[in-house]
Amino acid sequence: MKKLFSLVILLSFFTFGYSQDHDNRLLQKYSVEELDKMKSNSPNEYKFLNTALDKAIFIGEIPQEKGKDVKFDGELELDPSKEHTFLSLGIVLKDNEYQYFKIIGTDQMVGVLPKSLIK
Repeated sequence: MKKLFSLVILLSFFTFGYSQDHDNRLLQKYSVEELDKMKSNSPNEYKFLNTALDKAIFIGEIPQEKGKDVKFDGELELDPSKEHTFLSLGIVLKDNEYQYFKIIGTDQMVGVLPKSLIK
């Protein structure tokens, strides 16, 4: 019985360590199995997703200078002081197009870089 218990504990540690192979922010959209498969079969896509987690969005004040009219793609309700990713906000990245979302109740916006700039 003691050996069985030890084996279960050991397997638990391996499983926990194995699941830590991926950035936890990716788990908001993908399962561990999907990420494992992507990492093996599409390493460039996997690398891109990891890069995009940190670089795809920026949060800042809406420009007020003349000639800086921003065309918004929508509005988002979020706390701009917290950490966000394009995945946590449910944003789909576009190939060659910036996206801008007004943050409801603030004078701030979320800017989204196109895939071509993130690569």
